[in-house]
Amino acid sequence: MRKHAGPRRRRPWGRFWPSSLFGRLVVILVGGFLLLQVGGLGLYWMGRSDEESFEAGEPIARRVAAVTALYESTQPADRRALLTAVNNPWFRVRPQAGPPVERGQRDDDDATFVRDAIVPVLTDLGRPDAVVATEKGPNRPHVVIALPTSRGDWLRFRVATPRPPHQPPRWAIFWIGLTGTVLVVALWGARRTARPLEHFAEAANRFGMDVAAPPLDEHGSYELRRAIGAFNRMQERLRRLVEDRTMMLAAVSHDLRTMLTRLRLRADYIADDEERAKALADLDTMTAMLDESLAFARDTVTSEERRPVDLAELLQSLCDDFADAGHAVSYSGPAHLSFTGRPVALRRLFANLIENAVRYGGGAEVGLDAPAGDIVATVGDHGPGIPEAYREQVFQPFFRLEGSRSRQTGGTGLGLAVARSVARNHGGDITLDDRDGGGTLVRVTIPAGE
Repeated sequence: MRKHAGPRRRRPWGRFWPSSLFGRLVVILVGGFLLLQVGGLGLYWMGRSDEESFEAGEPIARRVAAVTALYESTQPADRRALLTAVNNPWFRVRPQAGPPVERGQRDDDDATFVRDAIVPVLTDLGRPDAVVATEKGPNRPHVVIALPTSRGDWLRFRVATPRPPHQPPRWAIFWIGLTGTVLVVALWGARRTARPLEHFAEAANRFGMDVAAPPLDEHGSYELRRAIGAFNRMQERLRRLVEDRTMMLAAVSHDLRTMLTRLRLRADYIADDEERAKALADLDTMTAMLDESLAFARDTVTSEERRPVDLAELLQSLCDDFADAGHAVSYSGPAHLSFTGRPVALRRLFANLIENAVRYGGGAEVGLDAPAGDIVATVGDHGPGIPEAYREQVFQPFFRLEGSRSRQTGGTGLGLAVARSVARNHGGDITLDDRDGGGTLVRVTIPAGE
């Protein structure tokens, strides 16, 4: 037998993963687009930097050849002034007795492209004897070039590799505008894709509370339209099934009432007073069960329309009615609490709960609160309580506990079933618990947004 695996553990990175389909589509589309843009931009800059570095080698080589030729044609007394004039922070030249680097040396550095561009240009200019290498500088790499002169010495050039020139801002503006446009289109598409699923979920939620809810419009993707169509057909079949069941019960109820009326007339002819009273009591019980069964079936259809209702006033009105009848019923909670629901069904829900508390607990303490977006109504009593093993069974139609909750104390076993049906038709539920100090606490929880 396969064991239950228990709740699935969420991976540590899962807390950053959106729970909604819209959020996931946004992350996938936007994340993929940004990665593509960043990667493409990086490749563009790498290629452009290499190209610019390669192109920068030719002017450097021509400048080196020109300075060397000028140095050779200048009188020895004027050479120092010449070198001082051509030197600047990025182009330095000084005479050497020999080559500063070994011929053919190759350093793998950021200035490789500049170095490789200088060698062929110097060869074309008639200086194939040049020694070119690279070295790291404090800020940027440098190219070192050594050329022998016709006078027997060497000139050592140290040139900083040029920084890529600043690009005009037009490309950046275009890139930002293109990125923004694509992101807006992606967000719009993701939202348009996810919205029909949200409507689908809302329709399923409405159907869970009201079998007669209107069908959902079939729009969206092909797969989603098929799912919505299947859902609408299922809803229609279930609605017809419930209506057929209700009509059947109504027909059966009508026929049974006719026979019960005949039995009641015949019971009046029973000579024994005690037997006649028992027969009439049984007929009254059967009539009550029949009426409540039909009402329970009709409540499932929930044909009553929703409209605004003050839930606090409704509970206070019920408590006042029971108190006027001589029962110990009290209310604590806000004076007003607006809610959109089915007033008649809600009144029956709370009337059943209060009546049970009065009948089996000697009184009722009704409370109302609205914490954390939910409406919570409680009905407490001081009765014997309900054992935990039976707290779900008591909501089944016609189920009764033994002892104080037997048929002799009244009721047909449908009160709690009807109450839970009404609560669930409003998107909520009913739970039972032990009350502090003894007794039962009935808690009705309904979403405030319903």
